[in-house]
Amino acid sequence: MSDLAWLSYSLQDFLMFGPEVFLRLFARINQDLWPWQLLVVPLSLIVPWMAGRPEIVWRRLALVIVAAAWILSGGGFLVNYFGEINWPAVWIGWAFTVQGGLLAALAVTRGCPRLSIGRTGWFAAFWLAAVVLLPWLTVVQSGEPTTLALFGLSPGVTVAASVLLVGGFGRATFWLLLPVPITWVLFSTATYWALQTQWLLLLPLATLASLVAGVWLSPRPVQSPGPQSAHHGPVRR
Repeated sequence: MSDLAWLSYSLQDFLMFGPEVFLRLFARINQDLWPWQLLVVPLSLIVPWMAGRPEIVWRRLALVIVAAAWILSGGGFLVNYFGEINWPAVWIGWAFTVQGGLLAALAVTRGCPRLSIGRTGWFAAFWLAAVVLLPWLTVVQSGEPTTLALFGLSPGVTVAASVLLVGGFGRATFWLLLPVPITWVLFSTATYWALQTQWLLLLPLATLASLVAGVWLSPRPVQSPGPQSAHHGPVRR
């Protein structure tokens, strides 16, 4: 095969399935895991309340929920469902599982970064928009309510919501946690583009927007007073 022959190929030629088969995966996982959605949905909705609490135990529980969502959507949807028809999804699914393990370790050692009072409301608004509105994109695309893509079950919605927390862990942890979400954005964008599922392209866009919002919402380091301010200020007697 000549080198020029490769120019005639498109992304669609590398997929062995169509959009109907892909969207049916969401219906399958919803059917197979019912009625666990009755637990998953309430837990996803109370994460902002937990993350905004001053007690460290609540912020740790919030991060445990997020870690479990990564593991379930990666090991569940990507490995066991999407991996059946698209082998690269298996590797990304295991990467999701590792990411969930890192978040679980952060939950034990640190918990969610504590937001300022003024930014807790913004975090809740961004989070609820992700977990309440984004799941309906698969429904709009397929026309079937059974394809609802829930947080914790769907990798796209899980990543779009949870990257709001990535920016608050400090620079070193931020760069440690960033590769998997970015890889997912690139992989999902290529997949949705090849499948010509235009509505689903909003998921990686929402993920990038959430990442920027998370960096903006992240706690700012408190500047400690320098030696000059510590020793040369006026002394009141």
